[in-house]
Amino acid sequence: TNLVTGAALATINRLPVLLLPGDTFATRPADPVLQQLEVPYAGDVSVNDCLRPVSRYFDRITRPEALIQAALQAMRVLADPAETGAVTLALPQDVQAEAYDWPEEFFAER
Repeated sequence: TNLVTGAALATINRLPVLLLPGDTFATRPADPVLQQLEVPYAGDVSVNDCLRPVSRYFDRITRPEALIQAALQAMRVLADPAETGAVTLALPQDVQAEAYDWPEEFFAER
């Protein structure tokens, strides 16, 4: 709940904050362990979904290559004084461990 409160305050006060919470596995159902509070009838809902209403931008990265578009959108929101607030990029545990060859163009100055 501390993260949700911080995200809400950042969004209300238009403070740019990037949140990178870990998430359940993208490729398989979560096993019942501590703090995996997912609901049994909706496999695509996780605890991180409580950050959706208090974030100016929310994305769950299900593949490493999806992070390119998500990062660009996140920076667009974070850099816009009129739209800024909490930006949440939820990173599932299995996606965190995947290797990815980033294209050079991504790192070009914009």
